[in-house]
Amino acid sequence: MGEVTEEVFAILAKLPEQQAKILHQLRLDVLKLAPAAQDRISYQMPTLEISGQILLHYAGFKNHNSIFAGAELPRRLADDLGEMVTSKGTIQFGRESMFPKSLLKKIVKERIAIINEQYPKKGGEYLEFYDNGHLKSKGKYKDGQMHGNWEFYRRDGSLMRSGRLEKGEPVGKWQTFVR
Repeated sequence: MGEVTEEVFAILAKLPEQQAKILHQLRLDVLKLAPAAQDRISYQMPTLEISGQILLHYAGFKNHNSIFAGAELPRRLADDLGEMVTSKGTIQFGRESMFPKSLLKKIVKERIAIINEQYPKKGGEYLEFYDNGHLKSKGKYKDGQMHGNWEFYRRDGSLMRSGRLEKGEPVGKWQTFVR
């Protein structure tokens, strides 16, 4: 177990037993939906990220638990969230209530879609993810075109192809990786 995961467990251990159990299960459920996600501490909260991009934060409070998934998500899933308390990217749920797995699945998929929408940029880093959180492609853009070293991945996260592009055109040898 990594140092960060131990730090996450230490934070959760400070909560009442049932509340900690609920948040441990939430973490495991997210990891099933996004197996590439990794633990991190951000804003002093347990956080799950994919390739350096925050997927979501979660935390337990005196009267509730919360998922922090960004301001856009509660607006996009308003119909699915129903009567749940939301504000500024926070979705609150009962301290001792399991979070509905079907709703969590929608949250994870929508959050990955929101991350993907940040790209492409006219210049700089480009990342694209599958809906399971595995990286789909990685490279850079220059003047609105793919430029530099690029990598393309399979849905299971394994590297499929890599090579170099100049202003969107393949250059030199490209390598294809077999499983």
